[in-house]
Amino acid sequence: MNSAFALKSFLFVIIGVQCNANVAPPSCGRRQIKLQQLVTHGYTTNPGEFPWHAGIFMTSGFQKSYICGGSLVNELSVITAAHCVTDPVNGLVTSPATLFVQLGKFKLNLYGDTVQEHAVQQVIVCEDFQTKTSKYDLAIVRLATQARFTDYVQPICVFPQPPGINYNDGSIRGTVVGWGYTQFDALADALQGTTLPVVGHTKCLESNPELFERTLYDGMFCAGFKNGTNVCNGDSGGGMVVNRNGQWFLIGVVSFTAARDSNTNLCSTKDYTGFTKVSAFQDFIVTNCGLQPVQPVTERPAAVGGGGKQKYFHATDFGLEQKMNWIKKVKEIVAKGGMETDANGVARLKQYWIGANDLGVSRDFKWQFSGRGITFTHWRQNEPNNVNNNEHCVAVLGNKQAFWLDANCKGKRQVLCEVWK
Repeated sequence: MNSAFALKSFLFVIIGVQCNANVAPPSCGRRQIKLQQLVTHGYTTNPGEFPWHAGIFMTSGFQKSYICGGSLVNELSVITAAHCVTDPVNGLVTSPATLFVQLGKFKLNLYGDTVQEHAVQQVIVCEDFQTKTSKYDLAIVRLATQARFTDYVQPICVFPQPPGINYNDGSIRGTVVGWGYTQFDALADALQGTTLPVVGHTKCLESNPELFERTLYDGMFCAGFKNGTNVCNGDSGGGMVVNRNGQWFLIGVVSFTAARDSNTNLCSTKDYTGFTKVSAFQDFIVTNCGLQPVQPVTERPAAVGGGGKQKYFHATDFGLEQKMNWIKKVKEIVAKGGMETDANGVARLKQYWIGANDLGVSRDFKWQFSGRGITFTHWRQNEPNNVNNNEHCVAVLGNKQAFWLDANCKGKRQVLCEVWK
């Protein structure tokens, strides 16, 4: 996974399926299997970690080819990009008879016991879709048979969109998964994932005016890094999702990026990716899919031991006494059904890891599980100092002042976390 759908002429996928209004999921955006949270760089995910991710395939004679990703939003509806299901030359919508969708899939070339395969009944593309500019790149693929919700197949939440989503202030980070091209210029075998920062329109436009002057509009946003960590060919149509208190929401659909050079359709690893903004298409999606709004989970208190917000954290309430490195502890906490705490207050502890890091952009510290910027800090003098350019995870000191410091993520410390009962 390097970057979005790379084209010289940019394409866009639309969602449009007339779904039964009675098939809205009673719940959504919930992992049934508790697994490791992704960090900033590309990772191989785990089976069941993103149970709403769908693979869209095309048949031609006896040949079956993977073409795009998508996001399951209820038993009959998959949201994807319009360019995934539209002929780029004549603009005709792909015949449903030539498409099928696989859910619960982890290995691209392995069917597996968890996989469900569904024929496609209908493809609905946004009527305003523009193949040359990638505008209105959204589509809905309607399944011929209902998906069965299991540990490996679950719908993603769509509306209402979670609060606090600002596409221009750099505070949002979303997760994208797919089987797209890796750094070796080949489709990934196992489902890959990465967490990307959303970039404001001005920064996006300035980064590549030739590309984004033609494509940037209110119905899209940019995201990614310019260092090779991104999404690429084959990731198109997949969703960008954000976690809000353990519930995941779809906020974007992978649409396009620049081509690497004039002689190839491979993605550029030095440009931002364009995403279709899901919130701009609420009427279209709700009308065609019959989605019922799902209320987001309310904010959990920063400290769970006392049942409300507290200024001080106590290790006896929710600390993991076993020392471990930062990456390992994230997996351990999630397995227990919790997360590292967002320490918006002073902590009187030993030296504990908390849930903050700047693994994405140096000195741009974010809370690991919510992706939000840090509004409270308690740094020790001359911290953070990023010694040897190798200190990206945050710990608190066990003195009366409980100052923060940045530290090497591979170091072993006790962990301050909150586990939800």
